[in-house]
Amino acid sequence: MAKWQLAGGAILALTVALSPSGYKALKSHEGLGQPGASVQRAYADPYHGWRVATICYGHTAGVKKGDTATLAECEQYLRADVDKHCKLVYDALMPQHIWLTQGEQDAYCSFAYNLGKFKGTDSVYGRLLQQDDWWACMGLLKYYYSNGVPSQSLWVRRYEEYNRCISQLDFTHKR
Repeated sequence: MAKWQLAGGAILALTVALSPSGYKALKSHEGLGQPGASVQRAYADPYHGWRVATICYGHTAGVKKGDTATLAECEQYLRADVDKHCKLVYDALMPQHIWLTQGEQDAYCSFAYNLGKFKGTDSVYGRLLQQDDWWACMGLLKYYYSNGVPSQSLWVRRYEEYNRCISQLDFTHKR
């Protein structure tokens, strides 16, 4: 089911957003750069080095070597980054009149957050354009490579996203 919110008076607007459990799952997969530290320090991206300076839960916008952030700032970065990536999903699907269940929203927002994009993922976005929800969810499972190498942690994440994605889909087959 789509999530509706009041947007000033009697006007209704569709939003794409993570549920609390979807947010918690995304946060656990991202993890803090320095777990247990009350002040987080910028670190080099594991695959791109200092070309992509990172801090907190994978935040990269405006980050440079030597930056620090409190845990409260990390939480603010994460919320803003999640909103930005959920908007990518919304912007890609709403012009196509594609409505998502909450499970699909959670899966696709997490996926977009991790990839940094949503459009151009043919196994997911392309299948949704074809109105093939089930195969779009299965398409998530193709994205478990990091720099061309299979990643166990990405596989675990994608499998969890897949299960969230299908959790509220209609099981009746329509032909």
